Amino acid sequence: MNFAKSKLQTWFSSTNFMKRELDLRAGLVEIEKVPVDNFSYPQFSRSPQEAGETSPQSPDILCSMTAKAHRNEPTTVLQTPGQLLANIPGILGFYPSESIVLACMMQEDDATTLTLGPVIRLDVGDTRLLPDVGQAVDSFNPTRIFAFLITKELPPNALDDTLEQLLATAEQGIVNITGCWYTKEVISSEPYMLCFGPEPEALAADDHGISEWEFGRIAPISSAAATKRMLQEGQLPELNRHEAYALFEQNNPHVSASKRKKLEKDARTLAEDIQHQINADDSGYYYLTSLDVLTRALEFVKANYIDSSSGAENFDGLLGEVDILQTVATYMAGSFLRDAVLHLCVDFPREATLLLRAAACTFTGEFRSNALCLYALSVIAMGLSMKASPALEAAIEATPRHNLSNLLREGLFNGETTKLIDACLRGNQQLRDFHVPDPKA
Repeated sequence: MNFAKSKLQTWFSSTNFMKRELDLRAGLVEIEKVPVDNFSYPQFSRSPQEAGETSPQSPDILCSMTAKAHRNEPTTVLQTPGQLLANIPGILGFYPSESIVLACMMQEDDATTLTLGPVIRLDVGDTRLLPDVGQAVDSFNPTRIFAFLITKELPPNALDDTLEQLLATAEQGIVNITGCWYTKEVISSEPYMLCFGPEPEALAADDHGISEWEFGRIAPISSAAATKRMLQEGQLPELNRHEAYALFEQNNPHVSASKRKKLEKDARTLAEDIQHQINADDSGYYYLTSLDVLTRALEFVKANYIDSSSGAENFDGLLGEVDILQTVATYMAGSFLRDAVLHLCVDFPREATLLLRAAACTFTGEFRSNALCLYALSVIAMGLSMKASPALEAAIEATPRHNLSNLLREGLFNGETTKLIDACLRGNQQLRDFHVPDPKA
C-alpha cells in the first residue's frame, strides 16, 4: 500500500484510519478497537531483498514496556495523539528531544484491545538505524506503530528529508508505521500535526474531528497518568535522555580512587569470609545474620536520608556515609551475597534505590553492576520500570558480560517485568531454603 505524503506545510494522507480510544491503566496504554469492518488497516510487506538486508550497526534506542495492569485498576481514557504524547515522558522516564519515538501497539489476548508495547526512541539524525529498529520491532509483531517526530533544531529541508525517510520506511514495510505526527518538543500545549497516515474522511467522522487527530495540542503532562505514577513515588521525568543516564555517572566526592580500591579490596575479602561462614554453618544463623545487617542499613537510610513528611531524598548526604556504602559493597562483591539479599530490594524499594544508587556511584566493576541490577529490580517493584533501563545500560557498560544485567535488560525489553521479579524472588528463596533449615522439618 502506498502512502500519500506532504511537506509539513501541507495537509495530506492516504491510508484509511479510524480513531481508537487509548485506555491508560496505571502506565498501561490500550486502544479500544472499533469493529474491523468499520475501517481498513494499512498492510505493508517487505520485499525479499529488503527482508534480507541487515545493518551492521546496532540502533541507539531506549525501549520501555509496561507490565499488563490488572483489570480492576482505575482507567483513564485517552482519545487523541496529544494525550498519548503527554504520557511519553512518564513512559520513557525523560522528555525526548531531537528524537523519533515509535509507540508499538500489540494485540490483546481477548482481541478487543490493543496494548502499548515497546516505546522506542532514537536520535532524529539516526534514521539510518531504522532497518535495525524494524528488525527489533518485528520480534514483537505489533499491530500498529505510531511515530512521533520531535525536533525544533532541524532546518526545514532536513525536516522534510527526515519525514521522507520515515515515509519510505513505512511504504517499504521496514517499519510498518500507521501514522506519523510532528511536534517541536514534548511540553504541555505544544502544537502537533499529522504528517502521514489517517485519511481526512476517517478523521472527520471521529467525535474529536480533524482538529484533534490531524492537528492539536499536547495535553497537560503533569496530569498524564504515566506522570502521576512517577509522582506517587516521588519521581519526575528527567529533562532529557542525558540527564536520565547521568543519574548513575556521578562520582562520590568523599572517596578518592585510592580509597575506593582499598574499600573494594576489603569488601571482597569480607564477602568471601561471610560466604565461607554461611557454607560452614548448618543452622542458618550466619545466613540470617547477614540479611539483618543489610536490613539495618536500609532502615538507617529511611530514618536519616528520606524525609518522612515530604519524601525528599538526601542523596548527596548519603554519599558521605562511607561505612554504610562499604557494607553495601560487601554484598555486591559477588553473586552469592547479592542473590541472598535480593528480596530486600522488593521489601524496601524506596530505601534500596537510594542506597544502591549511592553504591553504584562510589564503586566500579562488578560492585557497580550488581548494585545497578538490584536498583533496577527496586524501581521495577515500585512500578517505575522506565528508570531501570538506564541503570541496566550503565551496569552492562561497567561489566559487559555481566549475566544478571543482560538477563534483566532482555526481560525488561520484552515487557516481562512481573516475571522478572517473580523469577528473581524464586531464586532468592531457593538460596535461603538451601542454607536455612525449615524449623518444621
